[in-house]
Amino acid sequence: MEVLTSVDDGRIEALLARDEFFWLDLRDAPGDAVERAGALLGLHPLALEDSREFAQRPKLDRYPQAVLLVYWSARITANRLAVEPVEVHLHISGGFLLTVRRAPCPEIEALHAELPEENGSEDYVVYRVLDALTDALFPVIDHLEVRIDALEAEVLHDPRQPQLGQIHRLKQDVQQLHRRALPQRDHFPVVSDAIMSLPGLTHGKREYLRDVGDHLVQVTGELQRQIDDLGALTATFFNANATRLNRLATRLTVMATFFLIWTLVTSFFGQNFGWLVEHIDTLEAFLAYEILGLVVPTVVAAVYFWRRREEWW
Repeated sequence: MEVLTSVDDGRIEALLARDEFFWLDLRDAPGDAVERAGALLGLHPLALEDSREFAQRPKLDRYPQAVLLVYWSARITANRLAVEPVEVHLHISGGFLLTVRRAPCPEIEALHAELPEENGSEDYVVYRVLDALTDALFPVIDHLEVRIDALEAEVLHDPRQPQLGQIHRLKQDVQQLHRRALPQRDHFPVVSDAIMSLPGLTHGKREYLRDVGDHLVQVTGELQRQIDDLGALTATFFNANATRLNRLATRLTVMATFFLIWTLVTSFFGQNFGWLVEHIDTLEAFLAYEILGLVVPTVVAAVYFWRRREEWW
């Protein structure tokens, strides 16, 4: 089996004439290259229109001699700060596999050297491409999981307002992947039947395509769990922030209590009561009454707060 990465009219015509199955993988190809490939392969005009426009939903379109499968994968950007969806259009027939994409996908590009060395059936080639696109989601899920765990640790240690924006942006990334993976999972039995029923496509074992469906179930389950975790993390942020504010209010209340005691005592001794004026006439007397009036309530309050510290802090 040959793997082509550009539209070579002579080689494609020769492969079609020999009825030899091949894979044409077009990445960032200009519009005229897709048109030339479509003309050589006899693709339906509507299928070509979808591959020119992109930004399609996950779907399967059946045509007399081929099917168009719009399949979504994802990759981690070069700076490892974001996740980028990868849209791939697979035109599958009994004589060829044409993939059209605009983003790099290392898992797909690794197959360029691997597939020609393998002696699998034609539907096995389709399986390997679909399996590579599906398996490319697992490193993305692991990357998102690391970010979620790190953000959760930050929130529990020291909640800050910018973290709330990070949670929402991360949740949008996960939901974006989940919205595309979910219909792929639900419709994959139909996709598998459509591929297996293509005229002229040699068949191996249906279990291969079933394996892709199992991986999609696992992917959607992991993404749904991450969505739930991020929802819980949002609640955790507000709870942790409320706890922090309550702790601060408690500390301020304790300080205010001491100042209340001191203000009450000092204001009492500032009154012009006759007994106070007549009996507190020396420094020693003033210090004795002041110490008793200030220190004793302060010590009592401090002991009370110290014994309740674990409950409040």
